[in-house]
Amino acid sequence: MRRVLLMVLLLAVGSLSAPRAAAAAPARAVCEGYCAIVGGGCYVFLGIFIGKDKCEAAYNGCIDGCIAGLADGEM
Repeated sequence: MRRVLLMVLLLAVGSLSAPRAAAAAPARAVCEGYCAIVGGGCYVFLGIFIGKDKCEAAYNGCIDGCIAGLADGEM
């Protein structure tokens, strides 16, 4: 019961607090964040099947493709 009360209290405080203004992140940082999530998922879910070297190659390809897409203005 205490955990439920604590969880509800924290959710209420979180919903009442004002969100911070987001600073514009440079394109490289956005690409690295996105590709880190994709690469992390590859390591966790597929790394044991296809090998960690392929996940690293996919991460590097993701970075290159994301930056190229931003440079072309496609994203």
